[in-house]
Amino acid sequence: MADVFLSYKREDQTRIAPLVWLLERKGLSVWWDTRLAPGERFTQVIQHEIERSRCVVVAWSANSINAGWVQDEAAAGRDRGILVPLSLDGVPPPFGFRGLQTPDLTGWTGDDDDPRTRRLIEAVVRIVRHPANAAHEVSTQPEPARPPEPKGPRGLSRRRLLQAGAALGAAGLVSVGSLVISKRIPNREPLPQVHTEKFALRTVNERGEDNPPQPESVEVFAVPLGGMSLEFSVIPAGLFQIGSPDSEPQRRPNEGPPRLVKMRSFAIGRTAVTQAQWAALVEAEPGPIMQSLSANPSTFLGDDLPVETVSADQAKEFCERLSTATGHRIRLPSEAEWEYACRAGTNTAFHFGPTVRSDLANYNGAGGAVGLTDRDRDVHIDTQTYNDVTYTSGAYAGGSVGVFRGNTMSVRSFPPNRFGLYEMHGNVWEHCGDTGPPVDYRELPADGRSYIGPQPDRILRGGSWSHNPAICRSAYRDSMASDYRGWPGRVGLRVVCELDEAGSA
Repeated sequence: MADVFLSYKREDQTRIAPLVWLLERKGLSVWWDTRLAPGERFTQVIQHEIERSRCVVVAWSANSINAGWVQDEAAAGRDRGILVPLSLDGVPPPFGFRGLQTPDLTGWTGDDDDPRTRRLIEAVVRIVRHPANAAHEVSTQPEPARPPEPKGPRGLSRRRLLQAGAALGAAGLVSVGSLVISKRIPNREPLPQVHTEKFALRTVNERGEDNPPQPESVEVFAVPLGGMSLEFSVIPAGLFQIGSPDSEPQRRPNEGPPRLVKMRSFAIGRTAVTQAQWAALVEAEPGPIMQSLSANPSTFLGDDLPVETVSADQAKEFCERLSTATGHRIRLPSEAEWEYACRAGTNTAFHFGPTVRSDLANYNGAGGAVGLTDRDRDVHIDTQTYNDVTYTSGAYAGGSVGVFRGNTMSVRSFPPNRFGLYEMHGNVWEHCGDTGPPVDYRELPADGRSYIGPQPDRILRGGSWSHNPAICRSAYRDSMASDYRGWPGRVGLRVVCELDEAGSA
């Protein structure tokens, strides 16, 4: 039973997502659907959820005002006296609902200090915690019969594993078939002790010349996994501007317009997942949750090399099994989280500075868009054009031409950024939790969570060993089908470990 049932129109999903986050921060569970196809309403399930909820929130807008099913859901809440309405764009409620005070959230961008949303959330909390609702007897109608469910690791059904938090997404969403249930569930296990690591930060100027090293420190912790561990950096909360400025060399149109995003604290892997870590997890949790995994999917083989040639679907399966194995909420980063972590407080093309060198990252510095290594280990340029852009030089901006290694390199081969993260530029592309192709940044959730749209593609970030340095910049965005493993040796993953609600381990 969820505390809050949220009724809204699919087109308003990104505008309503920050409200879900704010409600969850108050300790409330929220049920909302984001993946039902147009016209497809699982009537029994929705009726069941409304009857069990303690409050119904309806988001009126130009999109939802004439939607019959939104009116039906709102009427169910009104008739029980638990309806809290709001207007996303100033549109008045339909007849039959105009007697209720309806705050106008026009122009709201997700700010938790906005008095309009504070009052709205206070109203929801009062209804949910009212004694009459706390003691609410659920409908005597039986829950719709479910077919027997396949079992996952440790004998748990897939649905139970997902509900337990094994597949928490960047928006705090747990997918069950085509339904999406939002419920913040604490880590089952306490996170290990955080300690501080000190290091010297390397950066370069516009000509690629070294700046004086800067002393830096980062808070880190390690999660045990099959005789080894996954090390995470704790990323502080803050505001940052996602995207690139118009003045950035070789900027793509989909990198803007830039916008400010308010980020919560989270922890992200200090390196891409290695082949040894991938194999250890697959061997420890061999039972599929959604699909089977090979313990050795990679093209270039080596324990300390990043695992690669994996699809987004396989990456999500890995995260779900890792959540089960460790007791922590593990998932793919949102696109905003990835760029925030990569930039680490910088606004230049690379976290090293306005250009990059081959001793700082693994990319194609010899020229052309994409390089290729064939079976005979002959390293050469495969194409000059990538995503309709032609690249000739292996240098970026005012920097020098680099080298083309033709393969992945072991993690921690290159210096870290200010957050203590390695190989954020090049080596392997990294999967994000957002669906693609890349959307206008104004459509992304204002709190840095993943954008979940109707397309099946998934966002990629970071570039790879085979790509021109311009394609490896902090702001570069790409995507591919969620079940596609990509060109051999190019695509891997880096995972996020969610912190508790207070933002601490």
